[in-house]
Amino acid sequence: MEKETWCFIDLENLPSALEYAIGKNYARIFVFLGSQQKKVNIDLSKLTRVEVIKIEGVGKNNLDFHLIYYLGKCQVNAGNHVEFAVFSKDTGWDRLIQFIQKEGRTCKRISTTGSVKKAVQIAKVVQNAELPSDVQQIFKKLQKQSKAQRPKQVDRLTNHIQSIIRSLETTKTAPQIVEILKQHKLISIDGNKKVTYAN
Repeated sequence: MEKETWCFIDLENLPSALEYAIGKNYARIFVFLGSQQKKVNIDLSKLTRVEVIKIEGVGKNNLDFHLIYYLGKCQVNAGNHVEFAVFSKDTGWDRLIQFIQKEGRTCKRISTTGSVKKAVQIAKVVQNAELPSDVQQIFKKLQKQSKAQRPKQVDRLTNHIQSIIRSLETTKTAPQIVEILKQHKLISIDGNKKVTYAN
């Protein structure tokens, strides 16, 4: 299935993000409006991919908590082909984003709506964070095979991991594990879905 991106916009924190996001090819756009915020100045009536969530009440980090709730719901319900983008200047998001990455989901924070080249995308993909223990076990089994014997295509690797996880205690799916291995730079996948192993 083709990759698609769902974005989550803290409009209080990054007011220019909505116009920027509408101009991009995002599959779904969740816009979070604080209770003190005026209505959006863009006609969204024909944009079915945009959902505006108006936050009631005032409180410290009130909007952030609502955004986190939606992120959690989408993490559970979105397919493995969906990537997340959080629009906020707040670096406090980075730890949560790393946690989502460890769960196997591609996720980044975008803190500026300049050109794509200038966009600061925090996707420091947990390369330095510890590999989850269940994924470590799977990777060790892969390492026991010689490079020549390891699966060379993504679908074959996914099927191979699927056969391994039957004997392990893990809540992760085989595609999620492939994504985690990729994020940790333990494998790379080219445009032809060919897999290359780091070691």
